[in-house]
Amino acid sequence: MAADVEEVRARGLTVRQARFVAEYLVDLNTTQAAIRAGYGAGYARRHAWKLLRSARVREAIGQAELALQERAKFSQDRVIAELMRLAFYDVGTIAAHPLKGPEDIATLPVEVRTAVTGWSWDKAGNFTVRLAARTPSLDLLARHFGLLKDVKQHLGRDGKPADPPGLYTVVVR
Repeated sequence: MAADVEEVRARGLTVRQARFVAEYLVDLNTTQAAIRAGYGAGYARRHAWKLLRSARVREAIGQAELALQERAKFSQDRVIAELMRLAFYDVGTIAAHPLKGPEDIATLPVEVRTAVTGWSWDKAGNFTVRLAARTPSLDLLARHFGLLKDVKQHLGRDGKPADPPGLYTVVVR
């Protein structure tokens, strides 16, 4: 515990500020992080706002996020690669491999094996695999690369486009 306090002091944070940083990384909820760090519930939102304005606290959060990403081996490139596997797997590769049971899934190439979300036997006793839907992965990739744009259209009470903007806003994707 004493070593932890020394480490916190070396970063220029109080013990409670360091606790806030650790708690913030749990769910990215500033108010709840402040409460869990020991700030009063009545003023937790205000304390959280002040803490996030502190350069030292923001720097500590940034360092902690980088350390977490490093430990988890989590990066934007890895997420995009996984989404691309889920979006562009080749069903023909699965058909080319005879699958007689769950142990045969391991013989599939990793690019296709990633898309397998489950397996079972049908009523006739045939081994079947469930594959990930491609559409959600394609949607996420398209949004990430800016291929899909949200278009806001303002509608009047009669449901027709209104100019100037009416009461209802519909987002068309």
